[in-house]
Amino acid sequence: MTTSTRPSGTGPAVGTARRAEAAHSGCQVSELFAVLGRPHMLQILHTFQESGGGPLRFGELQSRLKISPKTLSARLRTLVEGGFLIRRAYNEIPPRVEYQPSAKTEELSALFEALDRWAQRNTVHQVPMVSVVGRVPA
Repeated sequence: MTTSTRPSGTGPAVGTARRAEAAHSGCQVSELFAVLGRPHMLQILHTFQESGGGPLRFGELQSRLKISPKTLSARLRTLVEGGFLIRRAYNEIPPRVEYQPSAKTEELSALFEALDRWAQRNTVHQVPMVSVVGRVPA
């Protein structure tokens, strides 16, 4: 018997419940955010966009993203199940598996381009602001 060290209310069952709840709410944007809002999801998809949309192998993704193999494998599985990536396994020794963005993901390229333009004009770091209230002595 194994015990989980996860805090109550976290883990796969909760994530699945949240995705199911978003799907039943009828809001496609909420459903999309529930999937892509998970850690590393957008980073993975952006890596494909940066590489020109061609196929990438697991090892290439792992070296570019610095994500643990277990986490990367789980995220790739979710992206394949969601239709964002196409997984191709080749009958070779050693085995070769490639992932390629689907047409659904290619449509997100405009979003990534808009985010890139925003990031070039703005910062995500807090900018110190000074405000003066009242009169300033002359």
